[in-house]
Amino acid sequence: MKRKDFLKNISLAGIPLIFKGIPVYAMDVLTEPVLDVFGSLNTNSDNILVIIQLNGGNDGLNTVLALDKYSQLSTARSNILIPETSVLSLTGNNTTGLHPSMSGMQNLYNNGQLAIIQGVSYPNPNFSHFHAQDIWFTGVGASGMSNTGWLGRGLDKKFPDYPEGYPNTNNPDPASIQIGGVMPLALQGPNVNMGYNVSNPAELVNIVNESPGDVPDNDYGAELAFLRLMKSQSNEYAGKIVASYNAQNNMSTQYPSSGNSLAAQLQIVARLIGGGLQTPVYIVNHENSFDTHVAQVNSGAPTQGTHASHLQKLSTAISAFMDDLILMGKADKVIGMTYSEFGRRVVSNASEGTDHGTAAPLFVFGVKVNPGMYGVSPDLPVNPNANSQVDTQHDYRQVYTTMMQDWLGINKLDSDQVLNGEYQKIGFINTGSAPDSQGTLPIDKIQLSIKRSMKQEELAFVVCSNHYYEKFQIEISVDGKEFQLLTEVLQTTNENLKNYIYTVYHRNEPRVYYRIKGISKQQEVSFSNVIAVKNESKQFLRIYPNPVIEYKFYIEFFDKPSKNIIVEVFDMRGAKLYYNQYPSNNKLIVELPDMFDLNKLYLVKISFDGEEIMEKIFFQ
Repeated sequence: MKRKDFLKNISLAGIPLIFKGIPVYAMDVLTEPVLDVFGSLNTNSDNILVIIQLNGGNDGLNTVLALDKYSQLSTARSNILIPETSVLSLTGNNTTGLHPSMSGMQNLYNNGQLAIIQGVSYPNPNFSHFHAQDIWFTGVGASGMSNTGWLGRGLDKKFPDYPEGYPNTNNPDPASIQIGGVMPLALQGPNVNMGYNVSNPAELVNIVNESPGDVPDNDYGAELAFLRLMKSQSNEYAGKIVASYNAQNNMSTQYPSSGNSLAAQLQIVARLIGGGLQTPVYIVNHENSFDTHVAQVNSGAPTQGTHASHLQKLSTAISAFMDDLILMGKADKVIGMTYSEFGRRVVSNASEGTDHGTAAPLFVFGVKVNPGMYGVSPDLPVNPNANSQVDTQHDYRQVYTTMMQDWLGINKLDSDQVLNGEYQKIGFINTGSAPDSQGTLPIDKIQLSIKRSMKQEELAFVVCSNHYYEKFQIEISVDGKEFQLLTEVLQTTNENLKNYIYTVYHRNEPRVYYRIKGISKQQEVSFSNVIAVKNESKQFLRIYPNPVIEYKFYIEFFDKPSKNIIVEVFDMRGAKLYYNQYPSNNKLIVELPDMFDLNKLYLVKISFDGEEIMEKIFFQ
């Protein structure tokens, strides 16, 4: 029997197995797959992703606090809400602050090394811990089921017959390493799990020191002991891990000496990265549960208690890890992200806790992050009830898509296949190169300039090594972070230097941002510089969210119309698909039928008081 067939058909829960010289902890029948896709990245990218699991469902409203919605927060959760005067401020963001226990992450944000992705969830969320985790791990959404993980499926495409024939010259190191917890489903491929897991940091140190774990005193223990005898023939990975660990000492003095297992895990990860290990994905686990149904805060002292302690450990660990990477000179190769299976409800309960909810913020950290906040403060009800939920602003698969394509070097086709669909990226990764100090355009890059007239902008972009590209996509954003496709321009000539011009009519926002996305013939992506254009004309309204989620969007007027409001939606050929008339109000909720195609542009027309406003909207 081949090793991979053996591994697929045994139950190893809680028992350390030496596989290619590394003790592995696997779930029953190896049904856990998060890291598989990332193992393919050694051939495409030397970037590294570190994933931090916050098990139990984190209360996002008390983690990232909406300063502009404090009256609603006070109404909904007065017994647990952090006093406004204690909230940590964020540079350039007067609507949002952090829990007072998160000073380390506050510093990262203020230093341009942290992004906050607001309202991350998925349609029809599930509030079971286990099912919700499986949804995040598999990447198939609440309506589907899979016994493979989103990363596992991607790795299987790149590495057929793994683990046979690995390691090799192009892929000398493990595809992924997990410390703490159980092996997540996200790492499970169609044939074998691609991750290596140890249940705590001390065991990974034992790997480095080549100290075997205990074996059970039974027949299985005898078989396991036999496998360990094979270590001398299958220790290629172990040798690299030992060498990498011993090649680099931690340099940061910020790690706590005890009482923070997450920091200890990240301390080991930093040492392996600093020592040159090329493993592209690491998963670490917060040792505490965020399932805070009761006693989330200390009675009468909401800045203290269980949640505060958990967040303090998270913030301290990430801050020390970043400091270590910077001192090692490795920070430009590493991006980290947090996630939790779901958030908590808007209203706190009588036990000074919170119950299972929908969306929550997600953190992305690193020196290559485009910092800031993506999305807006949650739209909270004025009169909330026990079932009030935080609205979804971003599908979690948008985060996965962005990580795979913009950081880990997976092409769009493979990324879309892994997630069984196309999801719009979020601009939290710095992928472009700006001109140098002399304004020289780097080779294979794109430089954008804009000329503005009364009613339109003329976008002119010059492309260096034009023959390298297949097409260009003109993208627009209202916040400079989340970009949408405006139009696509095909490459028309193989000349080296090419100028393109495209005209865009004014949008109804106070400021818009443009950039050019170049897609090469090999489906590699480059971005131009980003240019902001301010609209000096009167602003009547805003539409959000855009992209539209679950066929519902809001229209907010800066001045209340005096008469009825007409809302119409057209496809891009001009066919009218929706018409409705609404009474005068400052804010409308437009709920459309599900006849609209996802991932397509439509035109919405709002008519009121003799004005007609046209906006493009996008459904996802």
